[in-house]
Amino acid sequence: MGLYVYAVTSNDNDPPPLQGVLDRTTFLVGSGPLNAIVSDCPVGALRAERRNLAAAQRVLTALNAKFDLLPMAFGTIAKSENDLRRFLDGQRDRLVSQLERVSGAVEMGVRLNIEAADPIAYLVARHPALQAARDRTYVGSRPPSHEARVRLGQMVDEAFRRYREAQSAQVISVLGDACLEVVSLPVRNDREIANLAALVPRARLEDFERAVQASAAEIEEDIAFNIAGPWPPHNFVQFAPHEG
Repeated sequence: MGLYVYAVTSNDNDPPPLQGVLDRTTFLVGSGPLNAIVSDCPVGALRAERRNLAAAQRVLTALNAKFDLLPMAFGTIAKSENDLRRFLDGQRDRLVSQLERVSGAVEMGVRLNIEAADPIAYLVARHPALQAARDRTYVGSRPPSHEARVRLGQMVDEAFRRYREAQSAQVISVLGDACLEVVSLPVRNDREIANLAALVPRARLEDFERAVQASAAEIEEDIAFNIAGPWPPHNFVQFAPHEG
């Protein structure tokens, strides 16, 4: 029997047992200043089924409310307690450093989306150079060549990249004072302008939300803000026992 590893925390913490993956109860495996929060689990690949994902997330959410965590990737399984302790021993300095980095903090997500029906048309309308390029490409009754369409598409992609960077930078500049770190994550579709993860002290969550509101008031009115969290700091620290 292996161990499903949810997170690493410090030995100063004493989280309560929780029902985790496969309805197994969580417990601690410790080494020095570190504890891994685990539950029994067969060795091998664990399917990313909804119930398993939900169970792992449920444990992390409950722990995240009170404890500093280094969350593990879903499906992280150690073969034995000895293997897990070797990982904790071998990566001790790195893990302790990362716990210090996220001490007292949680992750919040901020997404910006264009609410216009056609995001490309929305962008073109705000860039005279794109309007001129579009008019040159589609002048007359003959359809444009493949090369001309490719050039126009490249211009639009580059304009979108710069637009996203500018909007993200503007938002980050407002959020900066209310959080410890902000990282920009990949956007999911043409409508998404920014996908940000912020490391926020638990004691400053209300300040962070006010900063998001202030940023939303400064940006274009067709851009919608969505704020989510608090979550474990997945986008700031993540380890697996096979590392190192």
